[in-house]
Amino acid sequence: MAARIITALVGAPALVAALWFGNPWLAGLAGLAAIVGVWEFYRLYRSDDATLPVWLGSLWGLALVAAGLAADSVSQFLIVAGWISAAGGFACLLWLLGGYRGRKQLLTGAFLLAGPVYVSLALAHGVALREAGPGDLGRNWLLLAVLVTFATDTGAFFAGRSLGRHAMAPAVSPNKTWEGSVGGLLSAVAATAALGAVLDLGIGIWQQLLVGGVVGVVAQAGDLLESKLKRISQVKDTGSIMPGHGGLLDRLDSLALAVPTVYYVFSVMFRP
Repeated sequence: MAARIITALVGAPALVAALWFGNPWLAGLAGLAAIVGVWEFYRLYRSDDATLPVWLGSLWGLALVAAGLAADSVSQFLIVAGWISAAGGFACLLWLLGGYRGRKQLLTGAFLLAGPVYVSLALAHGVALREAGPGDLGRNWLLLAVLVTFATDTGAFFAGRSLGRHAMAPAVSPNKTWEGSVGGLLSAVAATAALGAVLDLGIGIWQQLLVGGVVGVVAQAGDLLESKLKRISQVKDTGSIMPGHGGLLDRLDSLALAVPTVYYVFSVMFRP
């Protein structure tokens, strides 16, 4: 617990500063996270047939982050990200055909393709959200997405430890309980109300609370998704780069769905 708290106290201010000041700091941090995240994801692939090309997945991931930086609208972002994903998928297919000599083509291809998409799409959406909308709305909504997600994780953790009695998904994550999930959801709503009081979100209080509830649900869904991935790979953590927390992906798991969700909710509410 001590290592977990110290890591959070060191990392959280740097992250919030990057979110607040925006690019190029945010894009640089997202690019670094894409490289580390792809490396951790590819390490989950356990096979004697081959080692997945981290350089290829990292280039794909960096290109997706760049798409978020260059996009001026949702449609433009989707078009650019779609073309980049098509090019990345084609490059991975060439590697499978020319550089892979194993027998598990389907499994290898699934990990190879999923890594950059899973890791970098959330980062790309975050970079795009930071620069979206008039004034500081994009910045404020990105802060909302990240901080409410962290509040969800924290609330679920402590509620689960103190009140947890009923397992929510024992086959995926035995330690997660329905009591913890409710605690996470309530924490998300409370954090949204607090942030709405200090940040201009451009929407009414009931809409803020609704968005907070949505983030509280999808953040926990993202956590369960990565838990399933780790269970398939038979590992407890994706890495050890963050003492007390595990790997970078262990911190990005909830954001993987939360940030894109907030981006599209924002785009619908503030459509030009």
